[in-house]
Amino acid sequence: MSQSLLNKALEEFSSNTLDPQVDHFAPQFMKLGKYDVRYLRKEKANAPTLILLNGLPQSIRMWETSVDAFAEKFDLLAFDIPGFGLSKADESDMSPKNLSKVIVDMMDHFGIKTAHLVGPDVGVPISLSAVIHNPERFESLNIFDGPGTYPPKLAPILTAVIKFGFVRWLAKGLNKKAIMKTNFLTAVNEGYHHYKPSKRAIKEYYELTHNEQSHKCSVSFFGTYKQELPWIEQQLKSIQIPTLITWGKEDPFVLVDNAHMMSALIPKNKVVVFDKASHFSAEDAGKKYVDTLIEWIEGGYKEFQ
Repeated sequence: MSQSLLNKALEEFSSNTLDPQVDHFAPQFMKLGKYDVRYLRKEKANAPTLILLNGLPQSIRMWETSVDAFAEKFDLLAFDIPGFGLSKADESDMSPKNLSKVIVDMMDHFGIKTAHLVGPDVGVPISLSAVIHNPERFESLNIFDGPGTYPPKLAPILTAVIKFGFVRWLAKGLNKKAIMKTNFLTAVNEGYHHYKPSKRAIKEYYELTHNEQSHKCSVSFFGTYKQELPWIEQQLKSIQIPTLITWGKEDPFVLVDNAHMMSALIPKNKVVVFDKASHFSAEDAGKKYVDTLIEWIEGGYKEFQ
């Protein structure tokens, strides 16, 4: 893929705000079993623990504009899910059930007994699987912009990738470069209503969307939805963890209908839909999302216990 694509994105789509001198998300890695996991850890004594995952095709840099607000209030752990972001994985690892185990393993590594978990996008089924299998480890859950039922309400191209092996084969082969370009443009421009990512984020998203192994992993992950999402949907009524479902009203990729579909099944939940927010709703909603999550963790979730 031509470097001109990156240069054009840096010129046209990046924020006008200068990147801070201190880069909280400068990649650091830890060994967790078979994985090298990219993570950010900001400890705060006597505070609730907040775990932040990443979406596709982003990394934990999606939390650049909110990390300071969260770290001021909470004991914070953010990490790239293996196979997504800068944490590498094999294609055989790529399913919600397999990757949900990494969340608990990360908690064990850092001595975290319980936490509030945030799972965006592909992190939705992964987080739901973690909560279903390990309910005692989580105080609450926030999910957004990803599927938890089957069939999910998606853009037609995503539906085709999920349903048809031939489409996934093309995405890994003949159509690879076109899909990589589409994913990159989604991460830096088309997934937002008005938010503009930093230059650092754009450079990182270019790197990860054009990494062939990461690309194969993401396509393979979608191929597991036909088997795993029906099972997750069947288990939603058993979830007793207070669940905050947030969404962008103008999400063209994973429609807001998905929020209401999950809300109808999860017993203890609250839905917040942000106007003028697209697929990457946490960034588009900005302070509204940050305030919503802080209020939830500081006590709002207890109303649903």
